[in-house]
Amino acid sequence: MVALPPVLLIALPLLFAFLAPLVGMVSRRMVKLYTLLVLILNALLSILLFINVMANGVVYEQLSGFYPPVGILLSVGYLGAILAVLINVLSPVVYLSYFGEAENSVKFSMLYMLVTASSTGIVITGDLFNMFVFFEITAVGSYGLVASLRTKEAFEGSFKYIVLGSIGSAFILMGIATIYGYLKTLNFYDIALRIDTMPETARLMSFIFLIVGIGVEAEIFPLNGWVPDAYQGASNRVASFLSVGPSKAGIYAIARLIFTLIPIMSGFELSLLLGIFTLVVGELAALRQRDVKRMLAYSSIGQMGLILIALSLHSETALVAAVFLMVGHALAKSILFIGSRDYSGGLLRNPLIAGPLFLGVLSIVGMPPFPGFWGKWYLMVDLASRGAWTIILLIVFTAIVEGVYYSRYLFRGLNGEIRTLTKSEIASIIILASILILIGLFPQYLYDPAVMAARSLLGGGP
Repeated sequence: MVALPPVLLIALPLLFAFLAPLVGMVSRRMVKLYTLLVLILNALLSILLFINVMANGVVYEQLSGFYPPVGILLSVGYLGAILAVLINVLSPVVYLSYFGEAENSVKFSMLYMLVTASSTGIVITGDLFNMFVFFEITAVGSYGLVASLRTKEAFEGSFKYIVLGSIGSAFILMGIATIYGYLKTLNFYDIALRIDTMPETARLMSFIFLIVGIGVEAEIFPLNGWVPDAYQGASNRVASFLSVGPSKAGIYAIARLIFTLIPIMSGFELSLLLGIFTLVVGELAALRQRDVKRMLAYSSIGQMGLILIALSLHSETALVAAVFLMVGHALAKSILFIGSRDYSGGLLRNPLIAGPLFLGVLSIVGMPPFPGFWGKWYLMVDLASRGAWTIILLIVFTAIVEGVYYSRYLFRGLNGEIRTLTKSEIASIIILASILILIGLFPQYLYDPAVMAARSLLGGGP
């Protein structure tokens, strides 16, 4: 197999995003097809890269002609390869749902490709400052995508996202400055080798700065105030895309922070507390919501808390659980956001829509055999082996809460006149549901890469 350079996953969508206006000048109707083909190309490249990583180990690529730690390094590990595939395969599937709209927006397509490229960059970079740059591109692109509906709610959600995102960026920069001030390097592996030479107070301070900054994008409590308004104001496919790309890139960055960059015990303990609070607050807030997109947004916050709990347990089984939870959440929430457009009852009386939405709910709640079940199962097994019964009871309690508000969601969808979605939206949720079923029926195809990712992270690798 030809070993393709990882930089293509970033460079190609960036290049084609800036060429999109030229395509629009020729034919505005061609912009959507052009964008979809670019996203499909990136999906194929991500699959090839994934196969290469699983067969041959971590893939490194040196850029700019300088050797690390001075030069820019891309390092695609097992978890990065999994998330690169997840982001780039689901990106065109979600974008397909946009074909039902009459508008042919060049700006929207450009921003969509930019966010896809930058989210991928976060999960394959080996340099802390470049991760920050990719976070900034992701954030700026996401602001525009949220505001793309041009409604009052969309502008309000985008503004709150901008404010909190800017604060998060400032904290990331302070964390980077603290590390660079002591170590004079920003390469992940160079930092990992020399982090013990930093004073303990400085290490803890830089850890707090970074987790606060990254936590804004990863939707971690109490840094997630922008999430409900942004998801509510955004279109259904933008909300779906945000739950796939930026949020998963953010949680990956936290994994690299606590396992590779600053692997201190107090960091794992802080992450566990943040995860517990995020889970409980997110699920209880979701229970109170009457607006469907706000309910799904708070549910996403709760799921991010569950993933953070799994990451903070620092064990192979818990990390396997985290991978299943990430993949299951991305698939299920994409289905639910796309399928819940203008949700006002009667939608689930259409079987082509009801089937995928019902499967998405089952996975999120944790019913077998879907990825959400496997994620919660492995997490509970690990917690039981530790005797952490309090955390187990909290997870069971929040699962019951999920069951209550998702039952209300399904019941509401069965009442009223039959409603439908566009053909492209139906096609998107059917494809997503098919992937969800395949992973649920054949979990070993995700389990084996997840084990490799867990062992790599536990060893300090990507």
